[in-house]
Amino acid sequence: MFQLGLVVCLMFAGACATTPRHIVISSGLELPADVTMTTNVLRDGWLFFNLRMESGEGVPFMVDTGAARTLLDVSFEPKLGNRLGTAKINHFGARYEGGIYMAPRLFLGNTPLVTASNIWTYDFKHVNTSRAGQQLVGLLGFDCLRNYCIQLDFTAGKIRFLDPDHLPLKELGKAYPIIISNPGGRPFIHHVGLAGGTSTNCLIDTGCNYDGRVEKGTVKGNDSGWARMPECNWDDQTYTNLNLQVGEHANLLGLRFLARHLVTLDFPHRILYLKQTSLGPLKKL
Repeated sequence: MFQLGLVVCLMFAGACATTPRHIVISSGLELPADVTMTTNVLRDGWLFFNLRMESGEGVPFMVDTGAARTLLDVSFEPKLGNRLGTAKINHFGARYEGGIYMAPRLFLGNTPLVTASNIWTYDFKHVNTSRAGQQLVGLLGFDCLRNYCIQLDFTAGKIRFLDPDHLPLKELGKAYPIIISNPGGRPFIHHVGLAGGTSTNCLIDTGCNYDGRVEKGTVKGNDSGWARMPECNWDDQTYTNLNLQVGEHANLLGLRFLARHLVTLDFPHRILYLKQTSLGPLKKL
C-alpha cells in the first residue's frame, strides 16, 4: 500500500498486445488501441501497461486508479532532467523521499498519453513484486487515468479506451457517480463497503490484488488483518469467496472484486459502471 498524502493502494495492470486503432474524440484527445490483458491479471491480480518513453525505451507500468500520482523508479532520474523538488512518500508506515521532475512523454502503442506536468520518483525496491515475475519500475496513477474512459472486460481479456460521449449505456450495467477526493485526487463512490458498515466512502482501486478493504467491526470475529467471506450481498448482488482486508482505512473495491464485472470507468463524466458477470472470482482469462 502506498500513501501519497492519503492512503493509496498499489495495483499492477496487466496488458501487452494492442490492436491498431486511432480515434480522436470531440475533446481532441486521441484514444489508444485496445490492450490485451496478460494471464497474470487473474493469477496475481495485477495489471501492467507496457508504455514507451520518447527515447523508445519500453517501461512496464502498473495501472493504479488508487494512486494519486504517476511514479517512476529512481533509476530513471538521470534521464529526467533537473530535479524540481522533493516528494514525501509513505509506504506501509515507512517514510521515503523521492524526486519531482518534469513528466516525460509516455506512449501506449503509438498514442501519447495525457499526464500531469510533473512525475515523482520512488525506489521500487521497497515493493515486493516477486509474484509478478519482474521488478516494478513504473506506476500509472490517477493523474493520468482521470483523462480517459477505460473499460475492463475480463471475460474477453481486453482493456478498451472508449469515447465517453458515445457509450452504449444500456449495455454497461449499474451506474455509480464518482467523487474525486480533495485533497488527494482519487476516485471514490458513495457506498458502504463489501461487508457493510457505517462508512459510505469506497475507493475504486485497481491497484489492490484482493476483493477489497472493509472497516473494523463488519466481519464477525475479525477486526484487523485478513478475512475470507464465503458470501456477501452488495448492492442487491450476491458474491462468493471474497478475500478482504479489515482495518481502519477507507473501504475500497479491489481488482479481484472488479474482475467479477464488466467495468467501465468513465472518469471524464465521473461515473463507474458495473455489470456483474460472475458470482465468484474468475479462474482464468
